[in-house]
Amino acid sequence: MKFIFLALLLSLFCSSCRETESKRRTVGYKGEAKSNPFLAAGRLLDTYDIEAATEHSLGELDYSVSTLFIPPSSLNTVGRSKRMLDWVSNGGHLVLMFEGGELNGNDFTMSPRRYLWAEESPAGLDYLFEELSISLVGGDDDDYSDIVKTVTDAADPDALTLNDWEEMEEQDRVLLDSRESIMNLGNNGLRVNHWGRKSFQCDNWEEGDYASKDDPESEDSHHYLSLSYGDGRISLLSDARPLRNRYIAYGDHAEFLMNTVDLSRPGTVIFSGGGRIGFAAMVWKHFKLAVIALLVVVVFWLWKNLPRYGPQLDVEAGEMREFSDQIRGIGRFLWQHKRDDALLGGLRAHLNRRLSLHAGVSDEGIFEQLSEMSGLPVESVIEAMTREHITEPGVMVRVTQNLQEILKNIH
Repeated sequence: MKFIFLALLLSLFCSSCRETESKRRTVGYKGEAKSNPFLAAGRLLDTYDIEAATEHSLGELDYSVSTLFIPPSSLNTVGRSKRMLDWVSNGGHLVLMFEGGELNGNDFTMSPRRYLWAEESPAGLDYLFEELSISLVGGDDDDYSDIVKTVTDAADPDALTLNDWEEMEEQDRVLLDSRESIMNLGNNGLRVNHWGRKSFQCDNWEEGDYASKDDPESEDSHHYLSLSYGDGRISLLSDARPLRNRYIAYGDHAEFLMNTVDLSRPGTVIFSGGGRIGFAAMVWKHFKLAVIALLVVVVFWLWKNLPRYGPQLDVEAGEMREFSDQIRGIGRFLWQHKRDDALLGGLRAHLNRRLSLHAGVSDEGIFEQLSEMSGLPVESVIEAMTREHITEPGVMVRVTQNLQEILKNIH
């Protein structure tokens, strides 16, 4: 009966109405593409034999680097901005990516994380804007929501639920809530999407400068600028997402990347997080062999000086150790570990057994009787039979000799 009840209970839990509902959930990229948002851009450049790399620090800026993509947070000091401008004056191409320019973030959400502008911009960025006669304008969400025009026919993004968003076509989801700009880099206009709230105004135009055409904003503000500076160039992107993995395949984003790099001299293209390299990383980068040598020395020093249970003895192959050597080694081991009780315990136990078999020795006055038999003073007999915790080598030798003398004289 009990078995039937358990079977009915199990069938109740396992039963269902056979109705299931499947829902799509986007998990995003895995592996290297998850940790490097500009991996696709780098591989695109590689296919055209343009060397590209991703670094978390600025590294060494020399003539081998042609184009450097960094977020504005990298220009945290005036000194760093001056260093950037010196490198640009010598022919480098600096590309500042504002929203989405960091080497992190998740693009596979309904509302991808945007760059949060602080009330006070970095000092280095202010210095750069002043040097280029550029100002940053716009950016209020309330004002922006009135003029935003998505390039898809989807409903209001704020009214979408997660299920609605997942059911949309991939292109509609990717370009949701974006606007389109026409970018002219010396050729036909490129259609580049952007989500940025900010735009740039430039008061000093020169020959060779380029800017995006944004509608319905005024002709004086632009989401993309590319200005000549010295022998190099500085480009500003209000939104870096067209260059990130998920967005680069849409619109003219890939061609826009290639045209931006084409404005640079030949060399390596670097996508950088702009962080400062730590002391340990700097030492490892410049003194790798010295660090390895130091580690090897430390390992050998520890191997040589770590305490062992006893000194190593060389034993020649094919020969056996003498029994006396083994006894001597055991005695040395016990003495080093302060086990005098183990060293003297055997002699004293053997002596006690001999005394129990000797008819002429009684428990009363045993020390005096042993003194008469051995010819040793009573104090020496008492020390030999009772003393413990011996730490002096001379005392250990004396006690051992007295015990052997007593044992020899017991008939």
